Amino acid sequence: MKFYSKNMSKTLDIILNIIIALGLVITAKIYYSIFLQIRNNSSISSAQTIGMILILTIGIISTFLIVFDLKKIIKTIIKSNPFVLSNVKSLYKISVECFIITGCYLANILFNFKNHAYRFIYIDSNFIHTDTEPIIFFLAGIFILVLAAVFKEAIKYKEENDYTI
Repeated sequence: MKFYSKNMSKTLDIILNIIIALGLVITAKIYYSIFLQIRNNSSISSAQTIGMILILTIGIISTFLIVFDLKKIIKTIIKSNPFVLSNVKSLYKISVECFIITGCYLANILFNFKNHAYRFIYIDSNFIHTDTEPIIFFLAGIFILVLAAVFKEAIKYKEENDYTI
């Protein structure tokens, strides 16, 4: 079982490295396209531009921080010691980052309320779309908080077990 867990953890670590690399490329493309759009579209005010870039930057930073925290957790799994306090701290940080992303989505909805009507789910000729990202990240944040509490309790049980002869 340990061998399987280590292999899976190493695979997840590689996937997270790929996500970081792709994330950097996609982030660069997003900022490049935003600046091109701003330069070519005079209807966007400077306040909207600053707000949009600020919200986007906070969301992107939070996303990268989540991936880095996941990498920290994966390293403890590879070392066969996942029930450590650093993982609880990482899970708490991930939950806060999910709540920050929720706030970014809500701010984006408020900023663009005139330009884009919020729709729970809608279908067009290309795809099924949803505007439920704030709900998804909020629920993920709550789930991860619960997971952190479970990990914290597991650490207590592990420490009690370690001291028992």
